[in-house]
Amino acid sequence: MSNETRLSKRQGLRLIKQNLDNLKKQSRHIESEVNDIIHSETIQEKDAYEKALKKYNDKMNEILKRDDVQNKIKKKYECEEKMYSIFDKVKENYHKAVKMIMKQPISKEEKDKKIIKLQKKIQEALINDEDRKIMAIIKEQMKNLPYNNMRLLC
Repeated sequence: MSNETRLSKRQGLRLIKQNLDNLKKQSRHIESEVNDIIHSETIQEKDAYEKALKKYNDKMNEILKRDDVQNKIKKKYECEEKMYSIFDKVKENYHKAVKMIMKQPISKEEKDKKIIKLQKKIQEALINDEDRKIMAIIKEQMKNLPYNNMRLLC
């Protein structure tokens, strides 16, 4: 390659860089102008929005401080703690049952069938119709993911 060819390539790249830098500068300037226009023409709306949001948050906090609401929140947490306790006991008993199945003098195939049957019975006992619908939606959405090798735990 001759020196003239190299120089013309360097000059070409330099011109491209200058052109890109100029376009980036123009783009940032235009974006700034648009933001300034939006800001200046929506001052009242933004102020009204911020006041309404503050009023909403203050009212919500006021309601959350009331004794009747606090009692309901406490009862909700108690219910959730009881549910977690039940789930822990089921999980513990499930592991015990699986160990017992694995100790039985039967084929691996039969053991697998018994474990699957146990899992289905537990799911039937613990999952209501609403939960099943949610699980079905999650499973359906997971089919659309680019990676299909994820497995639901339930």
